[in-house]
Amino acid sequence: MKSIFEATDIYSAVWPLHFVSRILGLATYSLKPHIQSAKYETFSTYLYRIWSIFWITLLVVSEYIHTTRSIDASETLKQKATDTLRNSSLYSYSIVTVLLSLTVNRGKVPEILGKFAEIDQLFSSKLYRIQIYKNTKLFLSFQFSIMTTVIIIILASIIFFTHGNFGYSDIYIIFTQTLSLFLNCTSILYFVNLVLLLRNKYKYLNSVLESSAITPCNITNLKYRNSNFVTPIDTFRMKLSLAELRDNSMLSRRQHVRNLRIIYSKLQDVAVLINSTYGFSLLCAIIWVFISIISGANNALQLNGANHIYVIEAVLWIFFSVGLMTVMTVSCSLAVNECNRSHVIVQKIMLRDDIDNEVIKQLKKMFTQFEFMKIGFSACGLYKIDLSFLCGIIGATLSYVIIFSAL
Repeated sequence: MKSIFEATDIYSAVWPLHFVSRILGLATYSLKPHIQSAKYETFSTYLYRIWSIFWITLLVVSEYIHTTRSIDASETLKQKATDTLRNSSLYSYSIVTVLLSLTVNRGKVPEILGKFAEIDQLFSSKLYRIQIYKNTKLFLSFQFSIMTTVIIIILASIIFFTHGNFGYSDIYIIFTQTLSLFLNCTSILYFVNLVLLLRNKYKYLNSVLESSAITPCNITNLKYRNSNFVTPIDTFRMKLSLAELRDNSMLSRRQHVRNLRIIYSKLQDVAVLINSTYGFSLLCAIIWVFISIISGANNALQLNGANHIYVIEAVLWIFFSVGLMTVMTVSCSLAVNECNRSHVIVQKIMLRDDIDNEVIKQLKKMFTQFEFMKIGFSACGLYKIDLSFLCGIIGATLSYVIIFSAL
């Protein structure tokens, strides 16, 4: 009997994420490989599109009801403004995400997964793929468990803080707000995990490249053949005997470097595709998270000591929002840093004495390729998503708190 966490390829690894996304109207595509996709463009696919349209309608109605009926008369004008902005940004991000997945981004996520699967066939062994994707599936399941637990705690806190004193309209608002929050977190997790998968590909490929810098020339190919790693040389069916490997070590190394360049180029294509797919969605996500942080800080500062429970709720909401921002920025920074590490590895290889001129030429081309194929993630090109951006958000929030306290 197969384990539910068993995963042999990228499609089975991301299945938990795809399943939840489909329930939330974020996935109108089939998770089958490209070759088989045409068979599944059937009645069920149109049903999923109708389901996404239903989600958009539900979110639009919910935003209107929440914006017009959830304003407390006892709140100050500043609290009303920040709460309205927070609710509007929450639902607007959900609407934009579902709408993009239904239209312009409908075929992009399957394309990203297809490119990952193609890259896997080029340089990684079956054993490596099974292990890495099993861990990916476990990690995704763990993420959803944490996310569900946190959202349930938020829902329970709302019920606890209001002492259950709400009507049917309030129940509807709480329910749809929770669904919208769950949808937004799922969209962010999808982006984060695609970026982490990209980072893992760069990390593994860098390890293959780095082994070229520390392995003696006369046993380089032999070591690759006897290890669990399958290099691009194996991928291109270079079936050579041990004697031929020793005699043609330089030729093999030149081909090895060139094949690595091809795979690095494909990884850069995936990074560009991820950035183009999630650029506008990231912009909306960051606006929502930033407004949520400011709204929580504003509520925490304006509430007096008699409402300490609501202050705790506001502080918890701030931590939750900062956590989402941290997850996005850290994952992007990890992928970019791993990509940039390739430059250093190439320079180390070029310092070796047992490399001929042709290999040096290939390495110089590789270094130039890295210079022109740097990756990065941004919100529609307006700002980069990295740790410096996270520090800027935290700094802006602290500045707001200091200025507000001084007034």
